[in-house]
Amino acid sequence: MKLQLSINMAMTLDGKVARPDGKWYGLSSRNDKRKMDVIRSEADALIVGKNSILNDNPVIKLRYVEGKNPLPIILIRKGSLPKTKHIFQQADRKPLILCTPQNEKEIRQDLQEYAEILSLSSNEIEPKEVLSILSEKGFQKVLLEGGPTLNYAFQKEGLIDVINLTIVPFLIGQKSLPSIVTGDFPFPNFDQEKWKLVSFEKLENEIFLRYEK
Repeated sequence: MKLQLSINMAMTLDGKVARPDGKWYGLSSRNDKRKMDVIRSEADALIVGKNSILNDNPVIKLRYVEGKNPLPIILIRKGSLPKTKHIFQQADRKPLILCTPQNEKEIRQDLQEYAEILSLSSNEIEPKEVLSILSEKGFQKVLLEGGPTLNYAFQKEGLIDVINLTIVPFLIGQKSLPSIVTGDFPFPNFDQEKWKLVSFEKLENEIFLRYEK
């Protein structure tokens, strides 16, 4: 079975996925948090990037629904992370860190006791190599929660299969804030590769959308 890669994002009415300070706190409701946990409960693994951990310090555990927690997969291209972050201290299983040859030694010194560590083949995070490793480990449903830049990197390679999107009832206005995918160039033939809307639901003032490739 081919590995399925999904993303899960919340977006304001004007297309922003972060506050002016770069964080997301306070913009999503309990309904959205419950929906997020439902989506997480259906995944075998959850990919998160270094910056998301530094900025938001997420708790990768189900809190609103019953189920098995997905295994955290942390992508770190440069540097390391503090062992005090929630992803190390509150996970029920050791996360898997995928690093690069340039920072493998540093990460092993800092986090050997707190995570399984694998080095990629180059000093860049190559999305196809990441998914190949996860597929070899037997993961079938993977959720990407790494943020707009990682979303862009994986979609540039045509690897995203499902988009879960929550529309939240706010307008921010600042044009420099990121969207659900943020990169330097447009995707080729973006207007010829339509996504199919397979479900939608309104709960209070939010809309929950699911698109598939």
